[in-house]
Amino acid sequence: MRTYYIGVDEAGRGPVVGDMVVAGVAATPRVFENLTVLGVKDSKLLTPSKRMSLYREIINQDTVIVLSYISPRRLDSENLNILEENAIIHILTTIAHLLVSREVELHIFIDEIKGRSKSIENRVKSIFNCPVYLTIEPNADAKYPPVATASIIAKVARDLNLKILRGVFGDFGSGYITDPATRNWILEYYYSHSTPPLFIRRSWRTLRKLAPLWYSAKRRVKRNKSLLDYTKT
Repeated sequence: MRTYYIGVDEAGRGPVVGDMVVAGVAATPRVFENLTVLGVKDSKLLTPSKRMSLYREIINQDTVIVLSYISPRRLDSENLNILEENAIIHILTTIAHLLVSREVELHIFIDEIKGRSKSIENRVKSIFNCPVYLTIEPNADAKYPPVATASIIAKVARDLNLKILRGVFGDFGSGYITDPATRNWILEYYYSHSTPPLFIRRSWRTLRKLAPLWYSAKRRVKRNKSLLDYTKT
């Protein structure tokens, strides 16, 4: 039986610009040991050039990589934590299909989503037909190489998307509302366009003062009821 580690992490929870990207990376312990020697660690501690260098190293190793992109439109209309949880389950399900023909033991490491750990644990149990050891902890990207690896993949994937957008819409900075370049870009675009581009997260409260006509409060979508909801027990 072969052992695989899987790390899952996201990039782009907080900014007002662009998709949130969730990445999952699966590999043997030896691969993650090699990546650690090469300098893999929490992506927030790396320069953009170092992240890109390690990104190339990661994709050239014997790794399985799955990405999930969550658009601003969905972030504006659905619960952020549930969206991320669903992305994680989608990623792990995809990896399960890729490893289906192998006899494996899995160690899965996930950066904690507040209030979702038990739900994720229960759903993970139904995905794999093999021994699974699950670790869900806050700041897992700083503790576990598989999560650090996933954090680099997610961050670079998001940055590459933002680079394309900047080529079309100009330099909007990091995408965080605290960034003066981002604030200035939003103000300039706001006063010359009645509606924002699709990559702006309109439900972010920080947008309410800066560009009030763009702001749209998140509305909870009611679940459609089925006959089971009206059945008395």
